[in-house]
Amino acid sequence: MQAYINFYIGNHCVLVPQFWDEHDSVAVEILKECFPERDIIPVEARVILTGGGIIHCITQQIPAK
Repeated sequence: MQAYINFYIGNHCVLVPQFWDEHDSVAVEILKECFPERDIIPVEARVILTGGGIIHCITQQIPAK
């Protein structure tokens, strides 16, 4: 199952995972409507998914010591 909900919101862009699936373009279009002021950047995510997370998961902050 694709996890399009696990996108990342940056200051000027939104990174949206892509899975070489027919729903990829639908996810991009929905996010364009939700974030008209940001660039929507599709990112191939199948390799990331095999590691147990998607874009949002791998961009989590690391607490300072």
